[in-house]
Amino acid sequence: MTGFAMDAINVVRGNRFLLKKRKFKEIKSLILEVSGKTGLTFKEVSPEELTSIKDQIRAKAKKEAKQEIAIYCICIILTLGFFYWLFFM
Repeated sequence: MTGFAMDAINVVRGNRFLLKKRKFKEIKSLILEVSGKTGLTFKEVSPEELTSIKDQIRAKAKKEAKQEIAIYCICIILTLGFFYWLFFM
């Protein structure tokens, strides 16, 4: 074999070796050792604040649902109008 072909084969073998070497568990343990954090910490919230946050989220979801329904209705009306114009005009 020529030098170029042998170099290509060696590169492929080297890449294959590097891929087999890494494992997810090893990488995860390395990250945890470096960062020093093992768990999540959450901010403490009073029950009153929690209910107000929930109400805000629900109000936002309701508003977004109404907007989505309005957009679908407008699209349906435009599509039906286009087909009416196409077939009956």
